[in-house]
Amino acid sequence: MIPTVVEIRPRGEGVTCSLEGDLVVPRLIRRRGRSVDVALVAGRAMLLPGDEVRIRILVGAGCALSLVDIGGLVVYGRSDDDAHADRESQWHAHADLAADARLTWLGLPTVITAAGTLVRSLTIALAPGATATLRETLVLGRSGERGGRLHSDTDVTDAAGPILRETLAIRGDEPVVGILGSARVMDSVVAVGADAGLDAVPGTTLLDLDRSGAVLRYLGDAAHDSPLSGSILADGRVTPAAAARPASPQPHSSHVATEALPLPSPSQTP
Repeated sequence: MIPTVVEIRPRGEGVTCSLEGDLVVPRLIRRRGRSVDVALVAGRAMLLPGDEVRIRILVGAGCALSLVDIGGLVVYGRSDDDAHADRESQWHAHADLAADARLTWLGLPTVITAAGTLVRSLTIALAPGATATLRETLVLGRSGERGGRLHSDTDVTDAAGPILRETLAIRGDEPVVGILGSARVMDSVVAVGADAGLDAVPGTTLLDLDRSGAVLRYLGDAAHDSPLSGSILADGRVTPAAAARPASPQPHSSHVATEALPLPSPSQTP
């Protein structure tokens, strides 16, 4: 299987783009100055047992890359009498960000079906001045299912050392108190790097990292119930879907005056 490669490098006032892939195919959406938008498209139905996705991302100095998933990811299983039934699916992404580079990745849900097993990892290496903001949604099972097995590692570092290291090992049929408990969905927005931070969103937990970043997290039973569902990620800020929609026009009345109310100040989670 051909690894997916997305490389953005500065060239004069613009950039050069190198895009290739098999299971996950990168498609150029827009290129303007040193800012590039790329869609990640599934090459076929996936992930099946034994499938292995590897995504390599490189963002050059002073460049900005916005990635968007086209369609979510479903981790399928096979019947017990299938020769490949016990083979796990794998998904691994590694991103290298050069000095002052920016990465935004709006991921769609990854669903681990009852018969599925997924081993996944996300590794980000940040040079000075680089920032990354991404959303990832992990779902145990389709509707009516308890979900399969998941082992997920996240590792973010810069020149000074680790920024975020997290490991999640769960089974849908064996919920563990203190990890996900009875929740099926873990929806997260992660912002890391130079001056990275996130504002609080009602219904989520804001976790400020020891340095250079923060995590917004929702645990629940349905992805569409997450306050982060449909959110817009831009410049290290999360705009929930409800706030992103334009306001409905108000009926005209010569007797009623309206004014914009200030947004409440974001709360900080201890």
